[in-house]
Amino acid sequence: MIFLNPFVLFGLAAAAIPVILHLLNLRKLRTIEFSTLSFLKELQQTKIRRLKLRQIILLIVRTLLVIFIVLAFARPALRGTILGSIGTHAHSTILFILDDSFSMMARDEHGELFKQATESMGKLLDLVKEGDEVFLIKLSDVPQATVDPATHDVTALRTIVNEAQVSSVRRSMDGALSLAVKLLQRSVNANKEVYVISDMQQTLFKKALMQQQEQGIGLFDLQTNMFIIPLGSKDEANVAIDSMEVTTTILEKDKPASVYIAVRNYSRFPLNNYVVSAYLDGTRAAQGNVSVEPWGTASVVLNVTPKRSGFLKGYVELENDAIEIDNRRYFTIVIPERINVAMVSDAESDNTFTLHALHASTSDETHSVLNVQQITMQKFPLLDLKRIDVLVFTNIKSFSASDIDRVKSFVGRGGGLLLFPGPNIQIEDYNTSLLPSLNIPTIQSITGTANQATSLSFQNVDFNHPLFTTVFEKHLQQKKHEPDGFESPNIMRSLKRQAGKEGRTIIALSDGSAFLSEHRVGNGKVLFFSVAPLLTWSDFPLKGIFAPLIFRSTMYVSPREENGMTATTGEEPTISVRSESSSNVASTEAGNHYKMITPDGIEELVQPSSTPSRLSGFGTALTFAPKRLNLPGFYELRNGSTTLALLAVNIDSKESDTRKVSQDELVKFWKAVGIEPSRVHSLKPGEQMQTTILQSRFGVELWKYCICLALILAFLEMFIARDSRIALQHATS
Repeated sequence: MIFLNPFVLFGLAAAAIPVILHLLNLRKLRTIEFSTLSFLKELQQTKIRRLKLRQIILLIVRTLLVIFIVLAFARPALRGTILGSIGTHAHSTILFILDDSFSMMARDEHGELFKQATESMGKLLDLVKEGDEVFLIKLSDVPQATVDPATHDVTALRTIVNEAQVSSVRRSMDGALSLAVKLLQRSVNANKEVYVISDMQQTLFKKALMQQQEQGIGLFDLQTNMFIIPLGSKDEANVAIDSMEVTTTILEKDKPASVYIAVRNYSRFPLNNYVVSAYLDGTRAAQGNVSVEPWGTASVVLNVTPKRSGFLKGYVELENDAIEIDNRRYFTIVIPERINVAMVSDAESDNTFTLHALHASTSDETHSVLNVQQITMQKFPLLDLKRIDVLVFTNIKSFSASDIDRVKSFVGRGGGLLLFPGPNIQIEDYNTSLLPSLNIPTIQSITGTANQATSLSFQNVDFNHPLFTTVFEKHLQQKKHEPDGFESPNIMRSLKRQAGKEGRTIIALSDGSAFLSEHRVGNGKVLFFSVAPLLTWSDFPLKGIFAPLIFRSTMYVSPREENGMTATTGEEPTISVRSESSSNVASTEAGNHYKMITPDGIEELVQPSSTPSRLSGFGTALTFAPKRLNLPGFYELRNGSTTLALLAVNIDSKESDTRKVSQDELVKFWKAVGIEPSRVHSLKPGEQMQTTILQSRFGVELWKYCICLALILAFLEMFIARDSRIALQHATS
């Protein structure tokens, strides 16, 4: 038993007043004899004893009446059995789960939610007694939270709480509860308490509820009390960038790149003409407006134009609102500085038009993005594929088994392949060796002859394919009168074949066969043309689409493992860099100093987590495993002054949903994790918080029962006192 107002117990001294008055009434009086006293002696001795008994009972009742009145004001409380823990303090294991996610940056009429959380933590720490075990789990630290062993130093813990800040890392409640269970199971203290200080977002509990419902088991034992301190008086109106993606696959200097942006409205009010801006290299590159319905999502596409090659930093941004951190989302664009292309054929004349197309498609006369070399098939075994990005085969008669193995390995690990037929190819050899190894359907035949009067043409073109984005838009608008958007070549000879179920037909011919198809092999891509780039097969090399299509096909199949590197705060990603991205990456010998620059400008030395390995078949690669990413923004991996990789890190968009969890959902949640809802106490921050906790910690308060007993004793005292006066009158009459 414990008294919540123990100082009132000094009032128990008043219980001595009835005893003192009773003793004063027992003082001896002088005896005076009267003649009429002889009549009094006739009183029966039994009535006198009964009168004395009533007086003793009245004394006891009055004393108890005073005692119970004082006890009622002292507010006694009892936990467990009446005999348990009387006069002692049972040690407790107290675990705090502090929500430090960025939604706690919102404000209500009482100020910032996270500041309210730390103030509530300070009041809760006042309840910690000597000998109690205390754990603090910040939600952002899960699962790496270091909370073992428990602390007994309340002052140090209070300092940690006061210095805590809102984190950009989001974690759901399931991880914190799982960690709490492990800590509580090791505790030997009878009293176990878990405190959750949070804005009680609905998204915090959904994952944990689903997992526990699937498992069908409870986490906490029946001795655990759960205390919830909900913060925020209402759902905060918030607007956030829900997702963002650079949709342009082929990225080139001075060519527009499309950025898809989805904006979500977490409020009951519609948004009209909400401004969305896109920035590239710190400069505003595009701007647009969106209108979003309440609790809805709307999208906008902005085009940004890279002005240089290399690694570019970009982000999209909304207007400021209640939670600012989710108004910005980061992305990266990598414009390749050099793509190594190897053109393989038995005769240089087979590459004439293709080579001119690759050279003519660059807008920079002093520097071409494509580094092209020509070799014959006889020298192909000597070609170092580690330094090649794209292979172009034209009019190759046949392939040896070793050549096929090299090509399959090259493409499977990320390389690009353009495959052109010609008059020298042996269909049977292709169908039995090369094409099956690349998972490409076989060739049926070669249609047409050079002297054939009729010809084939383009029937269908998949304009949604990345090959036709941006660069062909103006061209297609000018050629709207053409059936396929641009003038089709006259095709006299072609391969009759199909793309198959796993392939994609990009351009189909009028006979239903594929003119151009795409095939995926491991991490690499293959573009298979059915027409040779020769005038003996068609006038395709003379058409306006030939040069841009060949150039963009080469760009499309080239490896792009650096592009679009993104991560979410709290993750620990792995970054791999190729040797060609820096001349100094290939060796891990002395002289290489790798560093990671965080968004706040801090430089951290990093070392490869493994020995050099082969990445995508293109030379030596190094793998880096940076520490957990705690801040949104750009993480730049450098070797000296050379940028090796650029990683865009964004916050988890689920945290932007500020809607509160409902009471019904919470009841289901507590049952799922093994806590009876009756043992979960919701506390409002304020002066009564500590009193409520003490009441639940030590049991139900007994002051109401003391008041009831005092009233019963008061009525009993009135009845006995009245009966005693009547008895005394009869005894003296």
